[in-house]
Amino acid sequence: MWWNSVVGLGLEQAGRATIGLSGLRHRSVGTQEAVDHPGEGPVVLLGGLGETRPCLEPMTLWLTRLGYDVTPYTIAAGMGCSQRTVTSLTRRVRELADQAGQPVRLVGHSRGGQFGRAVGVEAPEAVSHLVTIGTPFDLWGLSPLMTFTAWALGAAGTVGVPGLFGLNCLVGHCCAGFRDALRAPWPEDLPFTSIYSRSDGAVPWRSSHDPYAQNVEVSHGHVAQLTSAATQRAVGAALARAPHERLDVAA
Repeated sequence: MWWNSVVGLGLEQAGRATIGLSGLRHRSVGTQEAVDHPGEGPVVLLGGLGETRPCLEPMTLWLTRLGYDVTPYTIAAGMGCSQRTVTSLTRRVRELADQAGQPVRLVGHSRGGQFGRAVGVEAPEAVSHLVTIGTPFDLWGLSPLMTFTAWALGAAGTVGVPGLFGLNCLVGHCCAGFRDALRAPWPEDLPFTSIYSRSDGAVPWRSSHDPYAQNVEVSHGHVAQLTSAATQRAVGAALARAPHERLDVAA
C-alpha cells in the first residue's frame, strides 16, 4: 500500500539521521582495532520500535567484522503485532538454523530484544545465544514518554492505521503469550546477556534486568548503545561466551 511505502521511506531516512547524530558523539569500534572475540555462524540482529536497517548498520558492520553471517530483521520497523512478529521471526530463525546446520545467535535492541527472548522461549533448539540491548522486560517499566508513545501507537493501530500494533497487543488476549515469554524461565544451557545503561532515557535500567540473564552495564543512551564501542565489545564478548561463563566487561 502507498501508506506503508511512505511511512517506510520516512522511517528509513529518520534512522539514517538518528544514527548519524549519535555517531558524532559515540564512536564505533575502529576498523583497525584488534578483534578480541572472533566468531562464526548465523546472527539475527533485531531492531526495536521504529528502527530500520540504517539504525542497525553500525552493529551489523561490527558483527560482520567479528566473522558472523548477519541477518538484520526489521519487519514493520518493530511496530507490528508482537505475536505475529514473533511467529514470523521464529519461522525465519528455524530456517536459518537448518541452513547453517547450527543454532542461531540473536541480538536485539530495545523491542527487538523482547522479540528475541520470545523466540528463545518458543524455539530453544534453534537458538544458541541471546543478547539484548536496552530491552524492557516489563512492559510497564518504560519512561513516561515511551509509555505515552506505546499507548498512542496502540490506539492508532486499533482504529485502523496499517502496520501498527493495537491496544489488544498491550493488554488483551492477542499477545498474552508474548507478554508471558518476557519473564518466562530461560533454558540454563543457552547463554543470555542483557546489556543496559543507567543513562538510558527510554528504558529505565531496572526494566532491563532479567533474573535469568547476566546483566552487563554500559554507559550510553538508548540509541547510542547501537553505535558505542563499549556496547559493541560487550556484544562480541557475550556472543562468544560458553554456558554458565561469566563476563568481565568494562563499560
